Amino acid sequence: MNEDGKLKVYLEAGIAIYNRGEYNAAHGAWERYWFKLEKGSEDKLFLQGLIQFTAIIYHGTNENWKGMRGLVESSFGYLEKMPEVYRGVDIGLIREYLIEIGQDVESFSQEKIPTIVYRGGKMELEDLEIESIFLAAEVIAEEVEAYEYEIIKGAIGYARGGIEGRGYKKIEQLIVTFVKSPDLRGMVYEQIRNRVERIRESGKDIKKLFR
Repeated sequence: MNEDGKLKVYLEAGIAIYNRGEYNAAHGAWERYWFKLEKGSEDKLFLQGLIQFTAIIYHGTNENWKGMRGLVESSFGYLEKMPEVYRGVDIGLIREYLIEIGQDVESFSQEKIPTIVYRGGKMELEDLEIESIFLAAEVIAEEVEAYEYEIIKGAIGYARGGIEGRGYKKIEQLIVTFVKSPDLRGMVYEQIRNRVERIRESGKDIKKLFR
C-alpha cells in the first residue's frame, strides 16, 4: 500500500469515529499517522488541524471553555490556507464552524456539532473497509478502559496472520461487529477475548509438545 493509501486508512477511521460522536477517540487514528509525517508538510498541518478541531469539540461537550479558547485559533491557523476540500475532507465547513464558535465558545451546542463531510457525504463506521476497521478497533480499545488493548491487537494479528484458515474466521467478523455496532461492543468484546485466550492457550499446549 502506498502512502496515500495508508493516509486514507487512518483518515477514514478517525472521521468515522468522530461522526459517531466518540470525539476524544477520533484523534487517536490521526495522531498515529501524524507522527510519521515530515514537519511542515501539508498533510501534517492538515491532520494537526483536525486533531485540534476534535479536541475543541470534546472540550465543548465537557464545558471546558478555557480548553476550547486556546485551540480554536490554533486549529484555524493550521487549516486556514487549506483548499476548500483536501484529501476528500470539506475543510471549508470546519473553518466556518471555527470562526463561529471562536466568537463565543460558551455558545457551544451539542445539537450544532458539525459533521466532518468526506467525499461529499457522512463517513460512518458502517462505511469503513477492513484495514480502517482494524485501526478503529485499536483506537477504541485504547480509549475505553473496559477493553484490553492487547486482546484487540492480538485478535487483529490473528485475523491478519493466516490463522483464519485454521478455523478462526469468526474473529475477523467479531472485530467488524465490535467497530460497526457500538451498542453491542461489550458483548462482542467478551467473545473476542474468549477466542483470543483459547488460541493462546492452544498455542501453549503445542509448544509443550516440543519441549
